Amino acid sequence: MKITGFEIEHYQSDTIAYNWRDGLTGGTGGPARQALLRVTTDANIDGIVWLRNHAISADLIERCISGNFVGADPLMREQLWSQMWELDRLEEFPMYALGYLDVAVWDIAAKAAGLPLYKLLGGHKSRAKAYASTVTMDSIDAYLQLADHCLEKGYKAIKLHVWGRLRDDIQLVRKLRAHVGSDIDLMLDGSAGYTLEESIRLGRAMEECDYLWLEEPMREFNLYAYERLCHTLDIAILAAECTDGCHFNAAEWLRHGACDRLRTSWFFKGGFTGAQKVATLAESFQVEADVHGCGPAALALVCGLPTADYYESLVPEEVLPDATLRGPLLPDADGWVYPGEEAGIGWDPDPSRRVS
Repeated sequence: MKITGFEIEHYQSDTIAYNWRDGLTGGTGGPARQALLRVTTDANIDGIVWLRNHAISADLIERCISGNFVGADPLMREQLWSQMWELDRLEEFPMYALGYLDVAVWDIAAKAAGLPLYKLLGGHKSRAKAYASTVTMDSIDAYLQLADHCLEKGYKAIKLHVWGRLRDDIQLVRKLRAHVGSDIDLMLDGSAGYTLEESIRLGRAMEECDYLWLEEPMREFNLYAYERLCHTLDIAILAAECTDGCHFNAAEWLRHGACDRLRTSWFFKGGFTGAQKVATLAESFQVEADVHGCGPAALALVCGLPTADYYESLVPEEVLPDATLRGPLLPDADGWVYPGEEAGIGWDPDPSRRVS
């Protein structure tokens, strides 16, 4: 089998604004254009991957990637992954672009094998616990209303994205626990909004309220600060989501005791191959490797790995553009989500939403 081409397609979708702290948003809402890379082969098996930052991604694919990999064997995944890292030394790819080819060839391999991706990855489990991962809301009452919505949907776990204002965030931590009771797993993603001192104070409040983990409370540039945080608090610190360098960098976090749980990801760690390398490293240290992100690719990774239990689902669901036929992956009444059993990743672009 040989790769014959790299084709970029565009699809139309609708979203609502993704609220971020300090009045910033991840978009204004309304019509959104999504780009998809289709890697074609001479076996009439295509691999697809959704792209981020369309213009940048299109430039990298057309200028750097396609010319180097047309004619390559898509089943030689480790070879292709290593060659992408060679190109990275010249180009300095954004983290999300480093795995584009890898994701597409895993999709090809799974389709060629007639297997859903989670089984090709190893098939550790056939379902995953879903947690609702919030956008930043305007008030505590809005968070509590969103929590009620999540519980009605079947979620048994909720992760907060908060304001980055320590006193307000601690108040929210306490009120949410009181609101949902003791049976719901709670987490908090600080999204690098705090200093070390603030992270310690927030973490202590979360410990009092029996939260499961504190995620990325500080910028991930300083291992010493994270090492101090881990040694000071009992709550698990989840980190290394936004660090470059895949398993090479993750090894330093574990060696220094700078996190208790490690992030892995198909789009920040060089595709599924890189995500597996991070997870294997974490497993050797007896550490969870939690999967970042939502959608069929993330769910396949959770179900393929022995180090991950939770599937992240962004809420409200309408903040995510959706040009697929499947729609958002929602939990059942007991809080479980299930990967599809069709061959490949399970992305299913809706042809009626394709635009030129």
